[in-house]
Amino acid sequence: MTLSTGVLPDPPSSAPLVSPWALSSFWGGSAFHWLLLLLILMPADVVRFVGEAHKGTYLGLLVGVGAILALILPPLIGTLSDKVGKRLAFLRWGVAINVAGLAVMGLASVLLGGAGLTGFWVYTLGYLLVQTGNNVATSPYSALIPDLVPLPLRGRYSGVMGQLQALGQLVGAVLAFGLGQLGLPAAVSYLLIAVVLISSAAITLRQVTEPLLSAQPGQHARWFAGSLGRALAVVAVLGALYLLIDKVAPTFSLYMAFSLPLLVVAAVIVALVMEWRGTVRMQPHPQLATRLMTVFLYQPFLWVFITRMLFSLGQYSVQPFLQFYNADVLKQANPGTATSIMLACIIVGSIVSAIIGGRLSDRIGRKPIIYVAGSAMAAAAVLLLFAPNFVAALLLALAFGLGYGAFVSVDWALGSDAMPSRATYARDMGLWHVAFVAPQLSSAPQGFLLDWGNTRGLTLEIPHLGYFIVFGIAAACFVLGVVLVRNIRGVR
Repeated sequence: MTLSTGVLPDPPSSAPLVSPWALSSFWGGSAFHWLLLLLILMPADVVRFVGEAHKGTYLGLLVGVGAILALILPPLIGTLSDKVGKRLAFLRWGVAINVAGLAVMGLASVLLGGAGLTGFWVYTLGYLLVQTGNNVATSPYSALIPDLVPLPLRGRYSGVMGQLQALGQLVGAVLAFGLGQLGLPAAVSYLLIAVVLISSAAITLRQVTEPLLSAQPGQHARWFAGSLGRALAVVAVLGALYLLIDKVAPTFSLYMAFSLPLLVVAAVIVALVMEWRGTVRMQPHPQLATRLMTVFLYQPFLWVFITRMLFSLGQYSVQPFLQFYNADVLKQANPGTATSIMLACIIVGSIVSAIIGGRLSDRIGRKPIIYVAGSAMAAAAVLLLFAPNFVAALLLALAFGLGYGAFVSVDWALGSDAMPSRATYARDMGLWHVAFVAPQLSSAPQGFLLDWGNTRGLTLEIPHLGYFIVFGIAAACFVLGVVLVRNIRGVR
């Protein structure tokens, strides 16, 4: 297998360009899917299952458990896609599994809402199916932009993807508001998610042709089963060890929550030391095709991965708890509806900035856009804690959206530019996808930290201390991500 050794060549100029709207259609449906599920349906369902006192802990647990699959599957599915030389077949099967998981979650919400932890665990099973299907679909799908789009146009295509994601979220927020006003059962929302997901996937599947990729010889099913089994075994051992320690030392979860920022700083320091010692370089490692972790020895990929993880960590430190923020801090009578309105403001801002961000990045580079976008997101996250009323919070949400849209519009282009080899696009995009979803694991300790901080704040007479801690961590992650983007060499 021949690997590129330097700047990646563009896709062949003779290849016809696919419509950016068709190529990114499924991203719009997926954005609709996750907004309704993570920010509207899941927080409300968790409260019905476990009650108010433990809502942060169990919501964080639910998101964190699902994130384990999102951590394992993308690089494995991506590698399998590279081996078999297919992309779109994974999209078909992934959507089918995803929809099956939505059905389980919807039925659990409707039929087992008052069943306590029994209903919660059935609900969790459905969520695991959703995560599995979505990762099977999106890991190979992520490789289509670098597969099909020349480098000079990736900012434009990434911008279109950002616009469709924002539009999907906006439609989701508007529908959530409407459904909330009508008082329709949650089953209607789950059905709508399935319909939108299937429809958006159908547009991509009908209008995008399978890239011309070469299949690699070998027993791919056997390789995948073995790799997945080993990964799950490692997760099981680590999970059992965590539970054992937590049982022996009940304060262990609290220590883990407080140590999360320290772990992030430690990872950044290790990366800086690796670069200082010359371990990471501007040329791909000779064994890149066979050894997964050598991709982190390629300097642009290493820093793109770290900075993307920091931005995602900031996002997931706050996003799952927005409905709780509206209820506890802003004192909204209908927190679900208030969250929908706030999300609509974020999304409107992101649509405005995504329209110009991607195209502008093709001209002036990716980094300047991210510097401005990340700074806006950090400032808004901090100022939300001091919003005197709901209207002020909505204005800050709009400002956050302006930063977020600009960031998303260039993020995918930046990641595509940093891929070390065309021969391993899906695997490496799948691994980069881990930087999007691995921070979901932080929702568990962040949820615990939120509950602990709010309880402790009552004792110390510091209202909403948990929100100050969690939102502060988010802002710090955004700032650190902005600072470290400058380390990405070879990419504008």
